[in-house]
Amino acid sequence: MATLGANYLTLADRLKRTENGKIAAEIIEMMSETNEVLQDANALQCNDGTNHITTIRTGLPSAVFRNLYGFVPTSKSATEQVKDVTGMLETYSIVDVDLVDKSENPKLFRLSESSAFIEAMNQKLQETVFYGSIKENAAAFDGLAVRYSKKSTDTKKIGSNIIDAGGKGTDNTSVWFVTWGDLHTSLLYPQGSLAGVQHKDDGILTETSSTGGKRKVYQDHYKMDVGLSVRDWRSTCRIANISIANLAGSDAADIEELLNKAYYKIRRYAKTGNTCIYCNSTVLMYFEAQLKAKTNVNFTIKEYLNENILHYKNIPIRECELISCNEALVS
Repeated sequence: MATLGANYLTLADRLKRTENGKIAAEIIEMMSETNEVLQDANALQCNDGTNHITTIRTGLPSAVFRNLYGFVPTSKSATEQVKDVTGMLETYSIVDVDLVDKSENPKLFRLSESSAFIEAMNQKLQETVFYGSIKENAAAFDGLAVRYSKKSTDTKKIGSNIIDAGGKGTDNTSVWFVTWGDLHTSLLYPQGSLAGVQHKDDGILTETSSTGGKRKVYQDHYKMDVGLSVRDWRSTCRIANISIANLAGSDAADIEELLNKAYYKIRRYAKTGNTCIYCNSTVLMYFEAQLKAKTNVNFTIKEYLNENILHYKNIPIRECELISCNEALVS
């Protein structure tokens, strides 16, 4: 599985290569501090304006042995065309004029004061990557959980890359193997845009309160046009139905065994991408407790993005708090 950055560019990488991308790159780097997805994911420009059209092969043509003077029957591959959309994620930051003007560096001060707004946008992006649903919010995009939502025994269907951990009820969570890359899973940004990230300084505005009072403020508008494409679903796998309630008991799911099953689901198809494992801190805590009772060479502490973290078969395990502990049962 490929080394980070060897075959693709992240959003921050793309922004740094543009003349006008300095502020946008700073915004992405601020978001990346608490957003593992933005640190790991490649960024792919849409091929149809604000949409991205992908042709996915769902079946292979046939090949036969032929005798002399024999004929080879014609055949063709089976494909399916998928259109992924981008959504507009926005927020406004408002800061009192006097507070800004008294600072040594007003522009940097305004950016620092906007950090809470940028973090709100950041968390909404992470949540949508995993749980976004166009049916629930037509302005957003479908996340991974919507795509990997129904189990299947048919190896030609995406549901075959869902592993059932045996949990019941609605207190479940998931662990994800996601392979990032142009041929795998990618974040999208619209054609011709600044990698999807925009900042507009609206300058000084006058705000009016409900009682008629007025004040002067600086307003900043932050916008991120972003979507998600899963070009090859075989290189991503969901371990679903991990019961939170059972993690501490004798009926707890064997997370190592589940990781092994997921690994062999994607191994053949993930070689050209960057694979990461995502789980929340609750799962990671119980997982590390399970590991203490075992001696296993499949797990190592290695450096990834200047941080020493747990790896499974050289795949970094990323802690993502936006993965819910209250998922509905995946059946």
